[in-house]
Amino acid sequence: MGHRGRIVEVLHRAETGPIMDEEKFERELVAPTVKELVKKYDLKFDDKLIVNSDDELADRIFQAGLDLAETTGMFCQSTSRRIVWTRKELLEGLRHCPSEVVMGAGADAVTARARVPDDDQRVIVGGGAYGVPVPEHMYIPMSLSYLKEGVIDVIDNPSLESVYGYPVKAASPWEVLAARREAELALQAANIAGRPGICLGCVELSATALGGLAGVSYGGYRTTDWLHAPIMSELKTNYEMLSIVTHSVRTGTLLEAYYNPIYGGYVGGAEGVAVAVVGGLILLNQCHPGHTYNTRPNHPFFNCDTTPELIWAIALGVQGLTRNTNLLVDTLVGPAGGPGTKTMLYENAAFVAATTVSGQSLMTSCHSSSGGSNPRHASGLDSKICGEVTHAVRGMKRDEVNEIVKQIIPLYVDDLDKKPIGKPFEEVYDIDKVEPTPEWQGMYDEVREELIKLGLPLDRLV
Repeated sequence: MGHRGRIVEVLHRAETGPIMDEEKFERELVAPTVKELVKKYDLKFDDKLIVNSDDELADRIFQAGLDLAETTGMFCQSTSRRIVWTRKELLEGLRHCPSEVVMGAGADAVTARARVPDDDQRVIVGGGAYGVPVPEHMYIPMSLSYLKEGVIDVIDNPSLESVYGYPVKAASPWEVLAARREAELALQAANIAGRPGICLGCVELSATALGGLAGVSYGGYRTTDWLHAPIMSELKTNYEMLSIVTHSVRTGTLLEAYYNPIYGGYVGGAEGVAVAVVGGLILLNQCHPGHTYNTRPNHPFFNCDTTPELIWAIALGVQGLTRNTNLLVDTLVGPAGGPGTKTMLYENAAFVAATTVSGQSLMTSCHSSSGGSNPRHASGLDSKICGEVTHAVRGMKRDEVNEIVKQIIPLYVDDLDKKPIGKPFEEVYDIDKVEPTPEWQGMYDEVREELIKLGLPLDRLV
């Protein structure tokens, strides 16, 4: 069955699959299955090997994730049915997934390609405020702070706090209006920066499919931009998200599907998160057939994915997928720290180094200040550090990067529970010039030099 042509079958199975209560799906199917698989495949977090270099372990985590996908399927909240697939169907779906995709248009287009661990092939760098709420007057300056950084290949956008002075209400005409306004401002910023064809993530503010589809209709975002369609934790979709997927399939619009397991929840600890990353992205490929597949597991207390346990789990999950499939795997770094803090810069460097050498095709950055929930807390330098580290570690070996990451983690790990959210955009950038303040630029340069001394070859980029 063709990759994108599978959507009709997905919708059919969402209507005819086994009926199950949502709570039972999580408590009586997902949770015990993950626990069993962790034991079956002898998975154990090792704080000495944050970046795994054991290929046999990576292959075991892939098999565990495949077992999870086959056993649970995906739950559709809109029909209370499981969308289930045989192992043969899941493997067939993986064989037909795209191994490369062009993102953007014209001179601004870039091509993401499947990679493997220790690969020296180029990684596509995504940067942006990723849904951080901003007022309308600040939307373009904040976007330009990312667009001005040449290391960033694709852009993901902030969200509007209001539209023409009015609050944005989900599933209402205000959501449609705000989605259209977001597209106008994002495209305007790209034109101002001289990068009109750059791939833009969309629609950031859409709480429902209403805004998501309005933003990509005539005159809005383009088919070469990047629609987003997540599944909910754990392993759940609904008709809102499937409507966006169906639109993407029928219009040929680029699609990023993503899944964010919750550490300590139904999937358990680091080992369970790693299994869920693999199983979740396999199910995404099957049920939300897109082009790129992202994961951003979340720590329930720190609201980040940069703890040692989560970096281990994500990097291992990425390795399992990139060694055994051609999925275009993408990760989103979500630091606890925010702009104007060294904490965030260290977090981003450690996470990106680990996931890049694990074989990801794209690196997206960053969900700063504890999951992007703090209004205006985002800036271009947040993503620049990620892009520089990504290119610096390409081609390095996992065991080599593991030693560097183990040195970086102690520089920030004790700050994660202190909510180091940093400062809003207007306090770390000159809004008129769209340039970092001397203080923020100086902090960036200082951390960059520290990272070079720890072994990250950022100096070879100069």
